[in-house]
Amino acid sequence: MTSILYYVDMNHSILPDAVRPGRHYSFRADLALNAWAFVAVAVAFLTRWLLQHHLDWGLWLRSAIALTPLIPSLFYVQSIAGWMRRLDELQRRIQLEACLIATTGTVFIETALSLLQGVANLQSPRLQHGLGWEGTFAAILGLYVVANGIINRRYR
Repeated sequence: MTSILYYVDMNHSILPDAVRPGRHYSFRADLALNAWAFVAVAVAFLTRWLLQHHLDWGLWLRSAIALTPLIPSLFYVQSIAGWMRRLDELQRRIQLEACLIATTGTVFIETALSLLQGVANLQSPRLQHGLGWEGTFAAILGLYVVANGIINRRYR
């Protein structure tokens, strides 16, 4: 634990320079980069509310509403891809590796939870159908932060 705190203190952050608050950091640029993520979360909460309060709507309409958060999510992926294209070669490689580890790790976690559903003592009603969108997002984010720290340390 002490070595981790020393590493973070000496390097000020495990975040890459492109997103690290400091002299070149712009809150406006950060907000513009992540705006579609906020929109996707807001739309997801709205669609969840609509689906819970309008049970009489038809199957096709409820399905279309349930899938609506995917639209701003795709725009968020597009903004992240554009941000990554503007990075230098090393930072782009670091970010791509961190993204790959995060998404692959999340798929592994989902698969493990699916396989554990048959084990009686490990069944959980909350995880019966996987992590859900909140858990999936949290798993990707957590694994991304850890992978980014490890990969950045490797290249220092």
